[in-house]
Amino acid sequence: MLSAKLAGERAVVEMEMAFRPTPENEVWQADVGYVSSERDDATADDEYLAGSPDLVVEVLSPSNTVDEINDKMSLCMTTGCSSFWVVDPKRQRVSVTEGDVTKHYGVSGSISCSLFEGAVPVEEIFR
Repeated sequence: MLSAKLAGERAVVEMEMAFRPTPENEVWQADVGYVSSERDDATADDEYLAGSPDLVVEVLSPSNTVDEINDKMSLCMTTGCSSFWVVDPKRQRVSVTEGDVTKHYGVSGSISCSLFEGAVPVEEIFR
């Protein structure tokens, strides 16, 4: 999906990235998280990332509700996340929210993001 080659040395990409959106929140996990190397280096090995990753990718499953995803996106976008992706395997679509704008991409599209160089072909996400 997002690979280390897109991140280069500027960022860290992890599946099941643990983070604490605010000090009051329990620990959350992004299905895939992307965080700058600077923020990653500032987080001790025995601590969770403070605030949300710079990019959060959530993969929908049958147990997800619209409210749950919208609540997670809202909190992430106010605690450090600049790009929130929702991957919908059933519809083969990725919805990308940056700021107040959400764009939807089908399998023939490519997603560009200000956080990294290059684009992610949507079809690669669903392979």
